[in-house]
Amino acid sequence: MPSSSARNQSPSEPGRVGTASFRAATDQALSARSSQLQGNPMNTQNLATLAPEARAAQLLSFDETKAELTALAKSSERITQISNKAGREECHSSLMLLKSRRIDIEKRGKEARDDANKFAKAVIAKEKELIGFIAPEEERLQILRDQWDTAIEAARLEKLEAERLRVEAIQKKIQAIRDVPASLVGKPSVIIAGQLANLKATVLDEAELGADYLTATDALAAAVARVQDLLAAQKEAEAEQAKIKAEREELERVRAENERLQREAAERAAADRAEADRKAQAERDRVAAEEAAARAAEQAEQERLAAIERGKAMEAAAAERDRLAVERREQEAEMQAERERQAAEQRKLDEQAAQLKREREAAAAKAEADRLANLGLREAAEAVVSARSNGGNVDAAIDDLAAALANDEAAVTPARAKRVARA
Repeated sequence: MPSSSARNQSPSEPGRVGTASFRAATDQALSARSSQLQGNPMNTQNLATLAPEARAAQLLSFDETKAELTALAKSSERITQISNKAGREECHSSLMLLKSRRIDIEKRGKEARDDANKFAKAVIAKEKELIGFIAPEEERLQILRDQWDTAIEAARLEKLEAERLRVEAIQKKIQAIRDVPASLVGKPSVIIAGQLANLKATVLDEAELGADYLTATDALAAAVARVQDLLAAQKEAEAEQAKIKAEREELERVRAENERLQREAAERAAADRAEADRKAQAERDRVAAEEAAARAAEQAEQERLAAIERGKAMEAAAAERDRLAVERREQEAEMQAERERQAAEQRKLDEQAAQLKREREAAAAKAEADRLANLGLREAAEAVVSARSNGGNVDAAIDDLAAALANDEAAVTPARAKRVARA
């Protein structure tokens, strides 16, 4: 196997010396070219017009340097293995040469970049200086132009705003006409009639409304028609309410009259019972007084008879006792007859009171029947709502509502039967 020194050139061979000479020649040529470019304005102008990539290649003598570096790289390709110290020195020498060329290229590149940066700063400074000659005039002219444009734009916006306000006012006027019917719902007929007269008296200016004239005319016609319908409906509702009010007042009058009759009947019955009680008590007092008097007379008579008996014969006393016994029986019979008469009188009074009670209950029942027969659904429903809200008798109000429903069904059934028969 041949040695490394036999396969490689030694460091003292002409290859190394030629490479150093070529490097020096390249540096000298680059320096001369730079001096030539700096002294020749035409060359500077040509360099400035070149593309950045071509300009960089020219400043770095790219083609010449490329050839030199390619040859330099190839000159060390034969070094593939180190087997002795001489081989190591040869490898180190080639490495240092390549490294030195790389550093030189980087240095020239940095110098070119620094020069380019200085050139760029100089261009920027001259650029600002040149712009300074026209910038004030440019600014002045732009101010004049912007002022004109601003004034024109302000006038345009003012015109647009005026048109917007005009259109908005027209729309509000049309909407106000459209809103009239809704604002009159539930109002009295006199107010609706007044608003209807105002609508009919409204005169639309075609010149003012312009393109919205037909829309405003349609809105006014629709509003007049709607308000007329509202007026007719409200008049009908008010007539119905007046009818309901009259019926309610009549029902209230009948109820008050029934209550008055019931109250007077109760008062008369109470007075009759009081009078009957007074008479019965007076009769009882009279009978008791008579009985007491009779007993007292009988006692006196017995005492008298006892005295007589003591002075007369037993026969006379017996005859007198018999006579007194007969009188006592007669008196007891009269008293019994009086008690029976009083009992009959009391029964008669009780029958009169019972008859009066039956008449009062019949009158109350008839009044209630009349009330229920005339009771309307709306009144009954209002009574239920009022009872719930005011803590009244809800059950009674619901019973009234059921009666009103029955009345309504009774009134509707014949009409429905007639319609079915006609159909």
